[in-house]
Amino acid sequence: MAQGKSIIDYAMKQERDGMTFYNKASRKFGDKELKKLFAKLAGEEKKHLESFKSLKVKAQQKNVDESFRSTGVDEYLEALIKEGIFPKDEAMSKQIDKLESVTDVCALAMTAEKNAILLYSELAKASTDKEQKKMFNQLVKEEKSHIAMVSALRADHDPAYAAMKFGRFF
Repeated sequence: MAQGKSIIDYAMKQERDGMTFYNKASRKFGDKELKKLFAKLAGEEKKHLESFKSLKVKAQQKNVDESFRSTGVDEYLEALIKEGIFPKDEAMSKQIDKLESVTDVCALAMTAEKNAILLYSELAKASTDKEQKKMFNQLVKEEKSHIAMVSALRADHDPAYAAMKFGRFF
């Protein structure tokens, strides 16, 4: 991991990728519930991005070093950082194009949200600034709520998943 890479810049890129993913996913199918949910999630990612922009300004004003430090970044976090939360650029478009059902889109979204929870949890631990820690911990809570929203939609479209989620068949 290169020293000096900004935690906040990295997080902003992840949120931009999330906005792109959810906007593309919302246009993929005619399902109104899916469009509504993914448009909402794209808006949530945009709010996260704006929060990071504000946090970056504050960090610069306080002269807080908000970069990854090789001594504080273990191999686990480094792997999370390299992998990212959402599929990268061209790979994202290709993956979304290959998805054939609402269930498939939901499964990919849930994986991305789980990645976000893991990443932001680790960034909260690695951050030395209280405000940054608080922001990452808040994002973890919000990403967990995203999983719940996507999971509910997935259960509506996938009887096997609903049975697994609720422990019974309908």
